Amino acid sequence: MFIPTPFGIMLKEKRENSKLSQGELSQELGKTAQYISNIEKGKNNSPPDDADLQKLIKRLCLDDDDALRFRLLAYADRGMLPPEMFRYVMESQTLIQLINFAMSNSIPDDYWGSMLQNITKGESS
Repeated sequence: MFIPTPFGIMLKEKRENSKLSQGELSQELGKTAQYISNIEKGKNNSPPDDADLQKLIKRLCLDDDDALRFRLLAYADRGMLPPEMFRYVMESQTLIQLINFAMSNSIPDDYWGSMLQNITKGESS
């Protein structure tokens, strides 16, 4: 039995919201409908590459927030960060230390949300 990944779930939701069949969406990538079906069902552990992700984002008419989430979930299926995020993290020793601290101290997401709000408030002043 296969378990859909968050990326597969989002792909199916956005495809259905756009009233597209798996076949119609797969044509955008030059793939088979089975390829899309496998991703949606969690059978495919190789989500589309960046070029195909961009085609899907455009065809599904995803807004900027959904496009970012879509791309992040696709990379998460590979156990990766998008290349630009990976480079940014790897170039910042302080950020790596902060991540390690957060992990070892189980800092919750809502704490980071309040930190982000404080930072962005300072920018708008």
